[in-house]
Amino acid sequence: MISTSLILLWLTILVIPSSADQLKISLKQPSHQCVEGCYDALSLLTFGDIKAKKPAMKDQCNSTSFVNSMALCSSNYCTEKQQEAGWEYITAECEDSKIHLEAQDVLLTNVDESDVQSADVFRKSKKYNGTVLLDQRSFNAGYRTIVSEWKKQAYSHAFGFTIYLFLILAVFIGLFNRLLSFSVHRHIATSPEEANIPTKTGSSSRFARGYTWWRKNVTTPALFGYKHSQPWGWVSIPTRLQSILIFLFLAINVIFTCVGYDLFDDDTEDTNDKQSQLLVQLQYRTGVMCVYNLPLLWMLAGRNDVVLWLTGWSYSSVNLWHRYVARLAVIQAFIHGICYTIDKRNDLTDRFLHRMYWTTGIFALICFILLGTLSIKPIRKRWYEFFLITHIALALCSLVLLYFHLTHMKGKYNPYVWACVGVWCLDRVIRLLRIVVLTYKALSEKGKNTIAVMSNNDSGLIRLSITTSIKIIPKPGHYYFLYHPFSIKPWENHPFTVASWEVNENSTTLHFLVAPQKGATKNWRRRVSKTPNRTDNIRLLLEGPYGHTNPVERYENLLLVAGGSGITSMLAYIHTLKHHRDDLKDLRTKSVTLVWVVKSLHYAMDVLQNELKEFTDKSKGIEGISVKIQLHLTKGIDSTTSTLVGSPTMSRDNSKSTAGSSPNTSEEKIDNQDGSKEAAGLKIYHGRPEMQYLVDTALSRLVGGERLAVSACGPAVMIDDMRKAVCELYGSEEGKVNGRTLEYFEELFSW
Repeated sequence: MISTSLILLWLTILVIPSSADQLKISLKQPSHQCVEGCYDALSLLTFGDIKAKKPAMKDQCNSTSFVNSMALCSSNYCTEKQQEAGWEYITAECEDSKIHLEAQDVLLTNVDESDVQSADVFRKSKKYNGTVLLDQRSFNAGYRTIVSEWKKQAYSHAFGFTIYLFLILAVFIGLFNRLLSFSVHRHIATSPEEANIPTKTGSSSRFARGYTWWRKNVTTPALFGYKHSQPWGWVSIPTRLQSILIFLFLAINVIFTCVGYDLFDDDTEDTNDKQSQLLVQLQYRTGVMCVYNLPLLWMLAGRNDVVLWLTGWSYSSVNLWHRYVARLAVIQAFIHGICYTIDKRNDLTDRFLHRMYWTTGIFALICFILLGTLSIKPIRKRWYEFFLITHIALALCSLVLLYFHLTHMKGKYNPYVWACVGVWCLDRVIRLLRIVVLTYKALSEKGKNTIAVMSNNDSGLIRLSITTSIKIIPKPGHYYFLYHPFSIKPWENHPFTVASWEVNENSTTLHFLVAPQKGATKNWRRRVSKTPNRTDNIRLLLEGPYGHTNPVERYENLLLVAGGSGITSMLAYIHTLKHHRDDLKDLRTKSVTLVWVVKSLHYAMDVLQNELKEFTDKSKGIEGISVKIQLHLTKGIDSTTSTLVGSPTMSRDNSKSTAGSSPNTSEEKIDNQDGSKEAAGLKIYHGRPEMQYLVDTALSRLVGGERLAVSACGPAVMIDDMRKAVCELYGSEEGKVNGRTLEYFEELFSW
């Protein structure tokens, strides 16, 4: 119910710009433009009964010569329908200036056409003391100028609105991909007899071949090469599906920025100066397109995003799109500012000092540029807190400045600004509600809801056990943002993946593994290490859950590959299989292989002696499910390894796990330290495994129609290697597997 309401709110916000009365988009040319063309051309002439040097509409509506000339012009050059619509329009404009305008027929009865002079608007030095009739060239100039101005606005808004239509298309593509994947996962065979598809074969159904092609060529691989998680310099390379959507989005903006300009010699604003006309229209077009992009930009920046909910895309994927939209918006704002500056270069000082829209526009552009500059990956990665503070501050400043910059447009673009405000406020309100609902008891004076325990060995791991204020049912893949309520840095919060949980009668205890780095986690380590028994009761607030759960339980065989702290994500899936099997509707898992690649031996042994202790011996694993653990240490190991492991039995192999040389993986019986023999649930290797070898080995163990789910979480290099390995195995030819036999899930969070 809550999700439905939030979706409706989001859709309402997105509809605000397109439904605003001031922004009605119509590509049908208005009938009143003919009379408006007469008005535009006559405005270039000097009439004796208008004393103002720069006449306003009030002066023109009060001028007998001007209004009679306008009535005569429209009767000569406009159809009856155009005259009726045009005079109604002009009358309304005059009434806004509190001037009553007589009907056109009444004015024409007072005009003696034999005494009417012919007027040429391109001879501006002449003054007229009576009614005039515009010559054909003058009327054509005024009319085409009005039409050109209408095209400038109508095309700009129509092109801008296309961005929202593309957003809808992108969501539908995401929904299609999600439903396709759901269909495959939902209808996988429950037994070899039903599937009857060998692990490696060239024969598969048309549906399976189509899904395999889709996974191999569109959704899984990077755009080019194999780097996706790893950046190319400062830029992240999207997957091919992401690239298609981003390319289409950029193409729409670029193409619509380059087409639809009406430039001609007799423009009444810039006669015989097509360069100035282009500058005016280009600055307007880029300004409008930038404003249209802003609500999308702000929406994609939030944690509570309707695009995330509908498509099932990860936060990292949507955030990647956010960055490309941001870069485009900065470029559009820059072009808008440069073109306007060049066009008004002769009076820049006067505009900067005395016109608010000009001054606020310059500072808004500076904020935009700083936002883009301070958001590059090296800054985000090395000085994240600095990036976060400056990003929020500059974004809010740019929005306020933009609001005042657009005041001269008489509220026409306010809906877009308020849409951004609404998106930002709604996201913050939902965040606050999540925090209050989950941990409102922690806000009381005695509301310490967290037990922090620091390991006694050199791993430095902190285990946080946080008890929620209400009963919730977490799922694997969920992560929560943790806040310290009384921190001097209220903006500081960090995401942590839940490793396991205990559901109580009226609450739930969530368990997190924290490897302290710097900032808040470093302070936690310093505080806990000073307490007796390295245990402390503290107060933390939770915001969540976020993330998504992969349906790995629908596959008979699981290959879980973790690198470093990525083990936390995999622990949650194993925990669910053992302790929350009743929550799994389609449990088919028979075998789980956990491969953990880690540098720190102490870190690894800490987890093996605690979270994974019951799985390192087959007799204490999961009933009905075989659990095998492979530990790959990337730094040297010695004879102390066995002592650190303690009771779990293990085997060691100092050879690298490569596709060409299979390690010694005998599971029959191995020597324990005391010389006894027992079944081994843990094997330790020295060196990094090759992802291709891991997947090949797991596939070779499939029997009949069994299927394999591969899930990876860890460093960018490891993730890219695994994605490459899976992509190379997909196919319908001999020696390849189809998308229903092998599925790849990626657990990756990045800013």
